[in-house]
Amino acid sequence: MKQINGLENHLGMKLISRTNQGIKLTPAGQSIFKDALFIFDYSEKSIEKARRYTEEYEKTFCVGTSILTPCKPFMDLWYKISPRFPGYRLNIVPFEDEHTNILAEISALGEKFDFLTGVFDSATRLDRCEFLKLGKYKKCIAVNANHRLSKKKIIRLSDLFGEDLMMVKACRTFTLCL
Repeated sequence: MKQINGLENHLGMKLISRTNQGIKLTPAGQSIFKDALFIFDYSEKSIEKARRYTEEYEKTFCVGTSILTPCKPFMDLWYKISPRFPGYRLNIVPFEDEHTNILAEISALGEKFDFLTGVFDSATRLDRCEFLKLGKYKKCIAVNANHRLSKKKIIRLSDLFGEDLMMVKACRTFTLCL
């Protein structure tokens, strides 16, 4: 009763009427009670919805991808094993891949993305994450879709004359950076 009296004083209105037969909600009290039930119900639904989002978020892996570090090797592996992980989803996160900022992107593992795939052979990269060898791959060329080489099915060495190339040491493998 002390709390009810305090609430009535705070609101400046009577919420219950007191009689010899007991107490009864006033029209104002009935209105507040009805709205309070709605708020409690809405709060419970809101909390349940947030829990579902949390569960969904925790089952989403972010995979970094760029022209020079494509996620295709990871995706090929994921499609083979994903039936064993129902409910898990992948989110492909593109990033600008410049030689100067790749170390910053690797440092973003666990925040911006969970996995990166690519050719990793630098000692400065090795101390920033764990590596898992995915396999050996033939040489690949990545060009913009509007580039003159993008329409060719076979690229000969002579086609590369006059082009700027970025290459890594021979016999490197694609690895998964965790």
